[in-house]
Amino acid sequence: MSPVSISPCIVEIQPPERFALVDRFYRSQGYKVKCAAGERVYTQSHENEGFIAAARLVPQQSGHYWLRNLLVRDDWRGKGLAKGLMRSLLQNIAPQGCYCFALPHLKVFYEDLGFTHEPADCPDDIARKFQTYRSRGRDWLLMGYL
Repeated sequence: MSPVSISPCIVEIQPPERFALVDRFYRSQGYKVKCAAGERVYTQSHENEGFIAAARLVPQQSGHYWLRNLLVRDDWRGKGLAKGLMRSLLQNIAPQGCYCFALPHLKVFYEDLGFTHEPADCPDDIARKFQTYRSRGRDWLLMGYL
């Protein structure tokens, strides 16, 4: 995929050989994330700033994606970058659906992007993962985009 310009940021899908750089970005923001083979890893960068946002799409056996670790660098938050990154990402997932486990305060953010809270036809593999997290006390919301 060629880079997509989002004034004046660039959104790209990173090749596996650059996953270590994305991992380093996550670590710099306090996240212990390791991108894995088979994932679609999206980043947003700005001129000489390097990565300022990232998100991972993890393919599931059902053929759908599990959105994980949407993150905008602290000093870039509040500028609409997460929404721009998500719009670019969602354009490239058809015909697969995408699901995420959202923090409650982000429900409206995901709904504005077209996600549904507690989608009726959630694939079993995603539903099982969600139930596992809920049983561990996570108060996340199941959101789906089809």
